[in-house]
Amino acid sequence: MSVVVDCTMDTAMKNIVILATGGTIAGAGEQGKDIGYKSGALEAQTLIDAVPELKNVANIRVEQVCNINSDDITSEIWISLARRINVLALEGFGTSHENVDGFVIMHGTDTMEETAFFLNLTLGGFAPNVAENVAENAARSVILSEVEGARRNVTGNVVCDASGNATGNVAKPVILTGSMRPATAAEPDGPANLLFAVKSAVEMSDCGAAGRVILSQGEGSRASHSGLSSRPQCRDHRLSFANNVPVFVAFAGKLMDARTVQKVHANALDAFAEISNSGVILSRDEKSGASQPALSSRTPFRDQFLEPTFDISSLHSLPKVSVLYFNADADAELVRFAAERSAGLVIAGAGAGEFSKSWALAIANVIADKNIPVVISTRINCGSIVPEQLLVSGTIASYGLPPAKAAVLLRLALTVTNDSAAIQDMFSSLLPMST
Repeated sequence: MSVVVDCTMDTAMKNIVILATGGTIAGAGEQGKDIGYKSGALEAQTLIDAVPELKNVANIRVEQVCNINSDDITSEIWISLARRINVLALEGFGTSHENVDGFVIMHGTDTMEETAFFLNLTLGGFAPNVAENVAENAARSVILSEVEGARRNVTGNVVCDASGNATGNVAKPVILTGSMRPATAAEPDGPANLLFAVKSAVEMSDCGAAGRVILSQGEGSRASHSGLSSRPQCRDHRLSFANNVPVFVAFAGKLMDARTVQKVHANALDAFAEISNSGVILSRDEKSGASQPALSSRTPFRDQFLEPTFDISSLHSLPKVSVLYFNADADAELVRFAAERSAGLVIAGAGAGEFSKSWALAIANVIADKNIPVVISTRINCGSIVPEQLLVSGTIASYGLPPAKAAVLLRLALTVTNDSAAIQDMFSSLLPMST
């Protein structure tokens, strides 16, 4: 990991760390062409220098985490990225330990939604308790429908007292961005997306959106969401239920939640949209322009969710999960083949998560013989799979999660348990909390 430090600092501006991972935004090819380029060809500082307006928005600190096509992203890189964000949030940047107010991650678009979702499910698991933030946290309201007894994070630190007052770490916004055109294109979209992402991080830091308190479901508390059971597997030391660090994707003038964002177009500059848990494309379109506030038209706080948060402190990689796409006359041997090489499966079924009789038999046999969890999603962008629709007993409904995100959650769930009922609870928990 290379580090670039900008020694000039305006104390009146926020400190934003840009973590570069490569992707099309760092791509280079024949000058003026949109295709035929190499992703991750340019260093981060070159991209920052191409957007001089950034110096008027925030104090920028840059680190090159990796420089790859996002199709080559691995769970090892995910974990390294999450750890680095946690360290910088806790300890500050550089030898002078400058406070970090927010993070922007430059990333390839192909797997951006998966990285964003992974960070959304893991950054809260670190839950560092920073003494200097206790007073600030105490002034913030806890967004949870019921609080009974003290809440603790996965390391045992109290992050909310019995009255609901926050005592833990203030989460800092994490915003991913990228581009559909390389930096050498005639009209690259990367500079505008990067500027928008940094402005969004600054404004979220200013308005307190990053102050969502990290809460977890302790032994003496209960969640209001009916999907959560008291199964002991769901209270493993590596899993809590929490309001996570706010993670978003900033793209084409839209700020989108990591839980609901999907890449919906392979070529268009406006390539991302939000798909709600009920499978409806959200119309929250904030094409505010480069000079306008990123969040001017809506509250910065996310809706009330009680999400699973995974502690990856001791992990270096995640269990392997295979995603299988069902199509007409698909060979059921694919199910058996993948099961031999995977800790879990995600089925991208047709329609409402359906597949042939031969696939149903193969899936049932895999569950019985291999004792691995099988999640049922859909190959269609919009729609939701619920338990009542499942064709095979013992499978897991993905609800609104598309196959790629379902695989992320399943991989993390497998670090805690392989019990299908407990994993179903984790998928259920991504629905909004009842009040």
